[in-house]
Amino acid sequence: MAFVLVATAFNRSATAGTNEDCYNALYIPPHKITKRTFDEIVHYAALTPVNAVVLHVKSPRGKLLWPSENAMAIQLGVEANHSGLEKHVARLKRDNIRTIAKLDVFADHQLAAIMPELSVMDSTSGTPWTDANDLHWANPSDSRVWEYNIALSKELAAMGFDEIQFDYVRFPSDGDLSIISYPNTLPGFSKSDCIASFLAKAHDELNPLGVSVSADVFGLTAWKTDDFGVGQVLEKMAPHLDIICPMFYPSHFPRGFLGKQSPGEFPEMIMESSMRSMMNRTDKPIRPWIQGFWYSPQQIAAQIDGIENASASSWSIWSPTGRYRLSYEAMAARFGVSLSRPTFYPSVADLASEKDRSTRGISAIVNFTSFKMGYSILSLETSEKGKRSRYSSPDAILATLEEGIMDRILTKRAIRFNRDAEPYTKRRFLSELLCNDLGKDARRMRPGPIHIDWAQDCTFSATGIPPARLDKYAQAERWPDEKKLAGMSSSEPINIASISESIFGVSFDPVIHPAASLFSPVMRND
Repeated sequence: MAFVLVATAFNRSATAGTNEDCYNALYIPPHKITKRTFDEIVHYAALTPVNAVVLHVKSPRGKLLWPSENAMAIQLGVEANHSGLEKHVARLKRDNIRTIAKLDVFADHQLAAIMPELSVMDSTSGTPWTDANDLHWANPSDSRVWEYNIALSKELAAMGFDEIQFDYVRFPSDGDLSIISYPNTLPGFSKSDCIASFLAKAHDELNPLGVSVSADVFGLTAWKTDDFGVGQVLEKMAPHLDIICPMFYPSHFPRGFLGKQSPGEFPEMIMESSMRSMMNRTDKPIRPWIQGFWYSPQQIAAQIDGIENASASSWSIWSPTGRYRLSYEAMAARFGVSLSRPTFYPSVADLASEKDRSTRGISAIVNFTSFKMGYSILSLETSEKGKRSRYSSPDAILATLEEGIMDRILTKRAIRFNRDAEPYTKRRFLSELLCNDLGKDARRMRPGPIHIDWAQDCTFSATGIPPARLDKYAQAERWPDEKKLAGMSSSEPINIASISESIFGVSFDPVIHPAASLFSPVMRND
């Protein structure tokens, strides 16, 4: 795919029609809720119709991507310890990107496992029922489960989300349904009334907070008037929703649907027909899910065609991986725009004129870099009494390298990598190189100068370091003690772990000082 530089922004009015609430969203899975992802989205939002994101913040396992203060969440152990979610939401809103929080409601493995009295039960064993994916479900008919999910939604509303989007707002559909028992229900109770009652309560409590309420529904909901076993009936759900989000994935419709043996081969027809069927039954706004997986750009664009043929304009694209290269390609071709690749960080060439720079830990310089000479000297740091160092592992000190330098090293060492990958992925490769070059296990590594000439051979070495370079590093080490600004108390969290960064979008700002100001008053470079 060739990207070319464009000078003009996307003309949104040319595609939005007369609907002032036209939103075109991308689904972002938990592991992609990172600064890099949102840098990319903001870049492409200026070039494509994309103006919203659906952030998956509560998973079918019940895990939350924010540090909830809800008592039940804490009891279940599902709240995040660290999270950049609120920061990301604020950034997206500043860039005029609509923020939609996706919560998986009744598929909640942890809640059902820890509190079986709130779960869908297996009538043969008296234990929580397990679906085809080995997940337990919370009981959709239990008001305590309703209260829990609404309380979580209120926290997200307070965080600044524009919309709460409920998924798995239904009864189970996969697994041995014949052995399911729903405690505290009367025989013959109505599943569809149950789902409608939950949505009514949620809407009544969330709308006054300034957030819209939406729900994902099966694609067949547009075509069936009964609840087909899951409790989703359009006419009962719609009155309590601000937006309906049907999953009209063409490949998921059954063989023979609309007379087609392979419905997935007719994405435009399936989307248009399904939209028209649903629009005939409700006047609520519909924002369908577009299938962004398994499909070519042409098939993705065909679904947008189908939506617009039905006189609608809002849509969301679903890719479970959170990668949207083919979707952007589809949008570029369909809307007649050219795309430029985003630039996430300066290259080595861009950094060549930068002044020498050092990164200080509690009491030691953990990275001294000379951009003009093309080398860095790194060092691990041990914790001091009462203070916990951020820089006690190879991965941590490598995180202080400029990403352009990381690219240079990996390229020189013939390591295959994606330049647009998250920084933690590159650090993983670099950490392995560092340990191999030094012949040491990461867990047995101790503080001491580690030199890498990234302008030349790009090899890590703890011996044979040029004396002049060691002198520069030592000069930085003699920086006055009162300038130790990066210390942390033992109770404070360490936010640089790659797991935290990848799942919760956490990042940290190391204390960086130009060498030219080593002996002058220091200011935090935020």
